[in-house]
Amino acid sequence: MESVHADSVSSALSRRATMALMLAMALAAIAGLMANGPMGLVPHRHYFADEGLWLGVPNGRLVLSHLPLVPMGVWGIWRVSCLPSNEPLRWIWGWFFLCQMLATFGGMIYHLEPGDAAFIWDQVPKSAACSLFAFAFLAERVDRRCGGVPAITIALTAPLLGGGWWIYSLHQDGVGDLRPLLWLEMLPVLLVATGAWTLSGHLLSRQDWLRSQVSFVVAQTVDWTDASVYQLSHHLIGGHSARHLALAACVGWVAYRLGRNAHLSALGTASMTPAQDAVIEPPSNWGRLTSS
Repeated sequence: MESVHADSVSSALSRRATMALMLAMALAAIAGLMANGPMGLVPHRHYFADEGLWLGVPNGRLVLSHLPLVPMGVWGIWRVSCLPSNEPLRWIWGWFFLCQMLATFGGMIYHLEPGDAAFIWDQVPKSAACSLFAFAFLAERVDRRCGGVPAITIALTAPLLGGGWWIYSLHQDGVGDLRPLLWLEMLPVLLVATGAWTLSGHLLSRQDWLRSQVSFVVAQTVDWTDASVYQLSHHLIGGHSARHLALAACVGWVAYRLGRNAHLSALGTASMTPAQDAVIEPPSNWGRLTSS
């Protein structure tokens, strides 16, 4: 009995420490962005290594490399629709895949003719998808209310405000400030990296979250090395185009795992699904236990 009591207390303390670390990482990112000052588009932002006519399409590699994201998004929406009707996280995951689809089409529009005017159509839905992904993680690992209507509203409103701030600062100061949108993009990586391994899950396992973020980090890495990837691939594909393929892998993996869990639930074997992490959850009355 004492061993169970000690394990419960230890698990609760570990959970609180993890949540404190997640909050600290998010606040540290805000502090770092604030200390850096306004962050605008770099001069070469609209130039890519593999731009130019390809298969008869302007900037064809950059535009058409978005195409794998389309079936992945449709598949994700279908997978979410297969979740049980009483699943509280259906809506936030549905909104995530919808925003991912909007970001895909926005990215295709942007790459047809890159420029400041088209940039916002790519960036805002992308930041919205990231903020929804972060809230979905919190809903699975911390509190189901993070997947409710108020949380979804916040996750959708924040990137709209960030986009509005970018437009305002662009016209006011001549430099569009991207810091709010960049923070939203950073948030999933910060939360998953600090919380996925110790906080127990619901629909996705810790490995699922970490694999999705590895794909995201790979996508960002090849994007930063755009010209180098283009040279190494013998001018077949640039890093930015390869980024779209890595993002498709990330979205596809999440869609697959969500659907697999729904299938197992329908078979009545949800208790055996790998999405259930082997982490002891503190009992609801642990506070009373520790005070007795």
